[in-house]
Amino acid sequence: MLTPEADLYVPGVRNSEDLSDAIEASIGQGSSFHRQFGYYCDGVSPGTAVMPTDWEARTIIYESTGCPGVTAVVPDPDDLALSKAVAWRDKDKAWLKSGVRAKLFSLHTMAARLVRMPDRAPAIDEMTRRLAWLAAECGVSLTHEESPHPRIPKTPG
Repeated sequence: MLTPEADLYVPGVRNSEDLSDAIEASIGQGSSFHRQFGYYCDGVSPGTAVMPTDWEARTIIYESTGCPGVTAVVPDPDDLALSKAVAWRDKDKAWLKSGVRAKLFSLHTMAARLVRMPDRAPAIDEMTRRLAWLAAECGVSLTHEESPHPRIPKTPG
């Protein structure tokens, strides 16, 4: 589950794609920032992560006096995992398997949220197939609640 990347999105700008490109050029993968600190940022736009339509209701907001004007919006782990199931690249599948095995999110909760996925997500039957594949790969059941990681509070449905 450890990854050297963080997604960075700046809301309220006119052309988020241009800003996303600028972020990647200055602190993205392979940049001097990446080489110096060992991690990097991927610039993202509002359409990058495809999550349930009500995902913002479950976010955790972090602000710090050490970084005035910066707010971190952290999606619920199950919503973030659904966005990885939408993307379905090899790196996403590996991340998902690692998270299921570590009980960082719940396939049961993810399946329950499929009805709230936006139209640009794959069809529910395809998403269900992906979750079933993931359950089989990890040796867990898709039909009952897995025990969530004890440090991550679960929000129903």
